Amino acid sequence: MKLLIVEDEPLIAQRLLRETRHYFGSKLSQLHHCDDLDDALALLDASSFDLLLLDLNVLGEDGFKILQLKHMASNEKATSFQVIIISAHTEQAVTAFGFGVVDFVPKPFSQERLFLAFERYEQRPLTDNHSASLAVKKMGSIELLSIADIDFLQADGHYCKIICCDGQQHFHEKSLENMLQALPENFVRVHRSYVVNMQHFKRLSIAAGGKYSMDTTFSKEIPVSRSIYPKIKDMLGAT
Repeated sequence: MKLLIVEDEPLIAQRLLRETRHYFGSKLSQLHHCDDLDDALALLDASSFDLLLLDLNVLGEDGFKILQLKHMASNEKATSFQVIIISAHTEQAVTAFGFGVVDFVPKPFSQERLFLAFERYEQRPLTDNHSASLAVKKMGSIELLSIADIDFLQADGHYCKIICCDGQQHFHEKSLENMLQALPENFVRVHRSYVVNMQHFKRLSIAAGGKYSMDTTFSKEIPVSRSIYPKIKDMLGAT
């Protein structure tokens, strides 16, 4: 396992190096540290890594620069590594999860919280380029919402409403279009204003008057666009 830490505060960097060695032990084949974004980008370009621990403010530069390049890159080497954000800028958590990071660890952090992020990394499928969770704002704080628990999403102006399998609803600051880009392929747009988690699909229906709808295991009569209906039917292998 090859791991890179990007952190400009010496004491925090030393602690991350120590805790990383303690957690991963013999699994680590290489462990590198950079305190400059340009050096980190050069290292990422020259070599492949499995995991990046990234601060969002490195010597006054925006750590999102690395996430943006990773998001836009098309070559396998550039997109293979996963990212855990370690930052005091918790207001950036929602944006960070939009880039598919594994976790966002707020500073100051405990060993327990850091190791939880490492566990999430180890439990994440190697072929999954999407986050297993979304960050949502709730009661003035930020919580992680498991993507598997989402039933469908509904456009709400320039924002998005998330409806979970248990009936809970959350609002997200991203648009439905942007959310769709961040979600795995089992989330399918069935209407201009609706995206459904097809892992929960149950029934596709046509009502009187030519109105199309979809039922999931947890929700009923989610609108389906007339123009999209044939694509959904083909995707389901229906005749």
